[in-house]
Amino acid sequence: MSEFKLAAGSMVKFGCTTGQLYPALRQGLAKEIPAQGFSDTGNQSPPGVMVGELMAYFAACAGFCNATSQLHHAHQEVLSAFVQALQEQHGRKPEMPELEAIAHQAGLPVVLEITLEQDCVLLADPHFVAEDEAEKSWKLWRSGALQTAEGIPAAWIRHFYFPRLLDYRDIGTARNPRMLEQTTDAALMVGGLMQSWHKDTPADLLNAFQKQYGRINFSQRSPFNETALERFFNLHAMLDPATRLLNQMTLWQDIDALTKKQHIPLA
Repeated sequence: MSEFKLAAGSMVKFGCTTGQLYPALRQGLAKEIPAQGFSDTGNQSPPGVMVGELMAYFAACAGFCNATSQLHHAHQEVLSAFVQALQEQHGRKPEMPELEAIAHQAGLPVVLEITLEQDCVLLADPHFVAEDEAEKSWKLWRSGALQTAEGIPAAWIRHFYFPRLLDYRDIGTARNPRMLEQTTDAALMVGGLMQSWHKDTPADLLNAFQKQYGRINFSQRSPFNETALERFFNLHAMLDPATRLLNQMTLWQDIDALTKKQHIPLA
């Protein structure tokens, strides 16, 4: 297995969910983290921390979809009633106190932006290339397993990106620009799925996304520090149980609709 080094100062991205933000701030990222994926992708990652560009959005999407599926399976009755209430009270928040015990488990997708402070070995992503093609894995597919002696320190994480978060007022208006922005954020995650499933080159996908939307990241960005995380988790969309679950549902629905257009199963 050949080695390829990313130089100090290189920027990489790591996809996860909001539930991993505070652990990352307190402890950094462990030196080995199982790659996020779907059960039938067949993606077996080498040891290390899987990082990338568009594939970080694949990982954020996979983590979000897997967590959402588990949450809905565990609380099917309550969340089915929540969905029914959303359909019957379009644009108004359902009054369901039982959501409070569930909402804190509803993690939303995020992508961490990391700047390496030392040269780091990167192993190839065998989903795209052979194990001895680490340089090609990064330069062509922007995906690989980062290896460090003690993981990735929190100080290396500079920012985190997250989707536009909605309120109930947003969903009561047809073609609300905030809803369209969240749908665009979902499209970026589906771009990661397209890279993984169809093995499209990320440069082509990101260039097309940049041309259409003027960006290649989630629409929202925040510094990665104690104050910024506290501010993020105190946003109304994160703090209010029904609104947090609303955003989980709208993101899930957008991802589901977009993947069906690309004939990509969410399983």
